[in-house]
Amino acid sequence: MNKVTVRQAVQSDLDAVLTLMEALAEFEGYHHHFKVDRHSLAQLITDNRHTGVLVAESPSAVTGILVYFYQPFTYDLKPWLVIKELIVTPHARGQGVGEALFNEAKALCKAVGGSKLKWEVLAANHQAKRFYQRQGGRVEDRWQLMTLTLN
Repeated sequence: MNKVTVRQAVQSDLDAVLTLMEALAEFEGYHHHFKVDRHSLAQLITDNRHTGVLVAESPSAVTGILVYFYQPFTYDLKPWLVIKELIVTPHARGQGVGEALFNEAKALCKAVGGSKLKWEVLAANHQAKRFYQRQGGRVEDRWQLMTLTLN
């Protein structure tokens, strides 16, 4: 495994983060709805205390990102960290990058007194499901995702 550093994204990461977010949107089939641009991403990185972007970096390049936000408090009066997006570049998969990002998300959650991590995974993405299960994740079978699109 190459040395991986995980840190909060900064302005100089905008292009690399945006490229990975676009790749995920394409893979998950919502690229035609994708509206994130450099300006909105810059605001997310610099102006938002409840949302963040972690960057995994090898000595030569950004190799993965994890976008997260906090669900302020829940039944146990503790925040949850919600992973919105996690993507690792194809050439860096299997090298511990995803695990390093996931571990940093756990540490961030614990640092604010949080009690749980929560995320969604594309039903057909079996590789991601295996990854999350190796991290200790389990499928929540009591709840079903529901959405309402507002036009």
